[in-house]
Amino acid sequence: MASETLADPHDTASLDRFDRERDASDARCDEWSTYREVPKDPISNGQARRVRYEQVSYYLGSRGKGLEGGVNDMYDVPLNSAETRAKAASLLELVTGQDPQTIRSKYLNGARLLSDSHLAYLIISTPEPSFTPAEADLAVDPEREQEYDLFLLSTHFIGDGMALHTTANDFFTLLAGGPGDEALPCQHIEAVLAARGDKPTSPGTETTGDAAVEAAQTLAPAMESKLVVPAAWGNMGWSAAKVEFANEQAKLVGGHAFPRARLGPRHTLVPTVSYPLAETRRILAACKLHGVTIAHAMFALSSLAFVRTVEERRKNPELPVMLYSALNVRGHLKREDSPVDPYHIAIGYYNIILPSFLPRDLPASAYFWHQARSVKQQTTRATKSPLLAARTLLMALERERRSIGFERADDERREREAIEAMVGLGISGVAAEQEKRAGANDAAQPKEEEAHVKPAGDAQTQQQKQEHLDRSARPKAPSTALMGLSMLGNLDAIYRHEQYHGIKLDTLTTGSRQRPGALLLFAYTFAGQLWISLGHDSNGFKHGVIERWWAALLAGVEQFLVLDEA
Repeated sequence: MASETLADPHDTASLDRFDRERDASDARCDEWSTYREVPKDPISNGQARRVRYEQVSYYLGSRGKGLEGGVNDMYDVPLNSAETRAKAASLLELVTGQDPQTIRSKYLNGARLLSDSHLAYLIISTPEPSFTPAEADLAVDPEREQEYDLFLLSTHFIGDGMALHTTANDFFTLLAGGPGDEALPCQHIEAVLAARGDKPTSPGTETTGDAAVEAAQTLAPAMESKLVVPAAWGNMGWSAAKVEFANEQAKLVGGHAFPRARLGPRHTLVPTVSYPLAETRRILAACKLHGVTIAHAMFALSSLAFVRTVEERRKNPELPVMLYSALNVRGHLKREDSPVDPYHIAIGYYNIILPSFLPRDLPASAYFWHQARSVKQQTTRATKSPLLAARTLLMALERERRSIGFERADDERREREAIEAMVGLGISGVAAEQEKRAGANDAAQPKEEEAHVKPAGDAQTQQQKQEHLDRSARPKAPSTALMGLSMLGNLDAIYRHEQYHGIKLDTLTTGSRQRPGALLLFAYTFAGQLWISLGHDSNGFKHGVIERWWAALLAGVEQFLVLDEA
């Protein structure tokens, strides 16, 4: 997608001013500044640009080569259609004789598949020993359906969920071909891929060959450069936006978290439940009757399931439950006359805050729907705010700052562990280097006698001033989020099933490689069914905690949405 030294020809004056202000106010060491440097001779035609704030926040957290590692940010531009097809072939794998659960677990928990030369990857698999149908089966039923599993894998920093699903729709459209190709005599997926690959065409256009490659060489502008903000905003406008952002952040109060543990290496599981068409219709009808969507209901159910299952000693009704979610901001980006690339990241974030107690004098159903309507109000307030674009930009800056801090701390920890390991092995010179560093740290600390020097002036006056400050200072409320939710909505609006001639999609599972202790709930409708899945580190929490919460969540779906208790 982009390289470590990137330039953006689409930058606005406001964004450049933000860069100058931030670089002047934030101490940034050289190792992190490389992500923001502009090359002296940038590649033309938009083939190189800066990594922007939101991309950095995802990129930094996925570095390294180990099981917890990630990728480097490199985009090697293909020179022509032949090279494009060769690169695409290297990123495609056809797998036989493996069930989809094994492949999914290997991707989520095994050695890292994506790398600097593999920003994305496509796997098509079948549990059968071969993609070619047996002649005996075809003799009995020439129209016999064949079942395949498709895995579309991508690094998060180059695109979000909407980009991934849009790309999957394009792939199926290309695979199916146009109405005139319905009679294509292909009996298995390998033959279909070979036939479609003879004449690569961009979906919805007549662009072929090198013309398509030339269009693909232009990188999508960064989200931050396309956010629509008032043109007249100067320093005063952005100063006001920063104050408003800080005030909103101060309101984010949350005091609950699942008890964590390190039971072993990170092991991500994604249990997934789907509801039949009839039940899905009842669920959607119940939400519509109460004036909410399934997304609003899932927030309320997540909080309610926690309140119902939290241990007695961990209950704290004085503090609310806080949940967070991503927000699609494509509607707030500048429209491009000729869109460069639909595959990009364009998300902001918002939080939902709900009570952490169950009222005694209110039926459970009434309380649940009240919570769902509260979620709707909070969501509307976040998505309809006239300052949404400014908040998104400022949050991207904040996320980048946090990521840099987290990764610097991780680097220092890894360096200490490596030095300690080498010292333990008796490698010469390492112990001396460690003592030298320890001495430098000691020198940086104030001496004990200096640290206890009494302040100048009357001691009683100083004490009175301190007591006044202590009384006037407002204690900072905790801002702990319970978990994240990714509400993808109706994916049937993205997947154009009617255009997939000869292809029927029946199952969709979403998930991602996660950090240790991660927890993310997905909910969406696909092929007319409601799907709920939970990506979580099975070794990152105390035994039984997530399992009890998951069971309570599904029980809530049955109680409040399927049965719709009055």
